[in-house]
Formats: sequence, structure tokens, C-alpha cells
Amino acid sequence: MKPRLLFIYLHPSPFVLDDLAVLEAHYEVHPFHFDVQRVRTPGGMLRMLRAQRTWLRRELPEAALVLGWFVDYHMVLPVRMARRRKIPVAVVLGGFDSRCLPELSDGVFCSRWRAPLARYVYRNASLLLPVVASLMEMPATPWTGNRPQGVRAWVPGLSTPFRVVPTGYDPEQWPPGPAERPPVVRTVAFVGSERVLHCKGIDLLLAAAAHLPEVQFEVVGVTPEMQRIVRERYAPSPNVRLREPVPRTALPAIYGETSVYAQLSRAEGLPNALCEAMLCGCVPVGSPVFGIPEAIGDAGFIVERPEVGAVVDALRRALQCDARWRTRARARILQLYPKARRIRELIASLEALRQIRNG
Repeated sequence: MKPRLLFIYLHPSPFVLDDLAVLEAHYEVHPFHFDVQRVRTPGGMLRMLRAQRTWLRRELPEAALVLGWFVDYHMVLPVRMARRRKIPVAVVLGGFDSRCLPELSDGVFCSRWRAPLARYVYRNASLLLPVVASLMEMPATPWTGNRPQGVRAWVPGLSTPFRVVPTGYDPEQWPPGPAERPPVVRTVAFVGSERVLHCKGIDLLLAAAAHLPEVQFEVVGVTPEMQRIVRERYAPSPNVRLREPVPRTALPAIYGETSVYAQLSRAEGLPNALCEAMLCGCVPVGSPVFGIPEAIGDAGFIVERPEVGAVVDALRRALQCDARWRTRARARILQLYPKARRIRELIASLEALRQIRNG
């Protein structure tokens, strides 16, 4: 009989659903979706917390483990109630839960009421599972307001153990694409607000496009309302195309028609879109933020300063790269982040926790 694992998440994102599928092969998984669409008011939050408490009271007595995605308010009750029963709790760190960028109001530690809740979870969880090591500690950089970031910058004296378990990617889902490509620079993100636009560095990309009129730029994932705002406030040059969100299944073909993929984020974790684009042979250009430089390595170009001139220079260099760079980009992701690695290390981490409890 499989051990019971309680799986708690906020968003049914692809990486969350991927983990859910993996876990179901090894555990009797009982998921709880802490639906953010239902907690936008105090009353909605209270109702969701009551529903979660009722669920935990029913499920915890037979549970061997608890696993949550992201450190935030949705993990406070699971940690508190599981600790009382001496049931181990592991939490995956994805990015938002490891930072605060006051200029963008981005990160759990920018919130007066969420920050103490996150600190409680960090200090009382059994194991932290960051998708990249820099989520625990990242030096100051101009991209993040010259402030150190990572959990240790916001939770002094943290002693909770952690193990880095990167997200993983299936190369068959992300084919290499053609060697020869037109001069097209793309980025992919769900852009539904100006905060996200700035977090993803798309403002810098729009400004850089004006200096490279011979190159086609495209931002995929901009909602119709944000497209209107971008045109009114940023006046993108004629070589910029704003495109609405597309199904994930459409992305391999889009990446295959992309020469350079730009990930100029000011705030990030280990970006799935970047890794997927590199698997499809895009030459990457990115900022030195959290998991971006680790993913890119020597397969692309890092923009050290959040300045338009520096972005333009890096894009020009990337556009001049030949097909060998496409092969190098794909090979790096295949080496660092195969899906088999995530499966192996995630299950090993959870089983080690379970054995500690049983021992």
C-alpha cells in the first residue's frame, strides 16, 4: 500500500501538475487546491482557511508526509497542524517566496502580513526544496536594487535544512528546431499587469527594440488590456509585436521560429520558459537574477546592468551566433535539468523525510 502524501498548491501551473503526476506514481496523493481566485476578500480567505482546516483534520491522521508548492499563507495551517502530529512537511521554493523588490511591490517579504506568515513556515517546515540554490541566498545586483535577496536575507538565523531540486524538462516535448532562423527576439510571459511587465524586464526589451529596427521582436502572453496600456504608455517601435497568451502546446513551434530568447527579469526563480526555449535551440540572453545565469551558463549572454545599451549589445552578440550555439543551449538544459533528475531527487528527498519519522 502506498504511503499517503498531502499535496497543497496555489496555482495549477504546469510545473505543479508535473510534480503531481510524478508523485501519484509513488504515493497515495491527496491534493488540496488553495484557490487564490477565492481569497481576494477577507471573507473569501476565511472560508478557504476553514475549508483547509477541515480537510487537514480529516486527512492528516493517515498521512505520512505533507508537500507544498511555494511558501505563503496557504502553508501556515499545514505546517502548524502537521507539527502537532509529528508529520514532516516539505515545501518547494519557486521564487516569489524568496524575495522582496520594494520598487515593484514584488515578493512575499514585501507584504506586512504575509512576511511573518512566510517566516513561520520557513522556520517550522521540516525541509525546504528550492528549485535553484540562489533562492536561499543571492548577492546584491543592480537588477534587484542592489539588495541581497534569497530566503536568508529575509529570515535571519534560519536553520531549516534544504536541498536543491531543480525543475525538470522532457526533451521530447521541446524539440531542437531548425538550425537557421530569421532574426527574431522573443520572450514569453503572462503579462496581465504593469508590475509583471517590469518584473520580467519587458520594458527594457521594448526600449532595446527601438535600437534594432532590422530585428523582429515579439512578446507572447500579453493580455488585450495590457496590450492597450503598452501601446499608450511605452509606444513600442514598429518592429515589436504583442501577442496574446497561447496554449503551452503552441510554444515549441514558436520557440523553433525564434533566434534569441530574452529573459531580462528583475525577479525570477528558475524560469521554465527560458529552459524550454533553450531546449528548442534559442540562444539565451538574460539578467543575473536567481536561476537565470545558472541556466544560461556559457550557452548565452548575461546582461550585467539593467541598461538599454547593455541589453542591445547582448542581443546583437546573440543574433550573430551560429547553429553551434543552438546545440550548446539545448545540451546545457539536457545536462542540468533532465526530468529524470527532478523525479529521482524529489522522491529521494521525501523518502528520506519519511524514514526519519519512521526511524
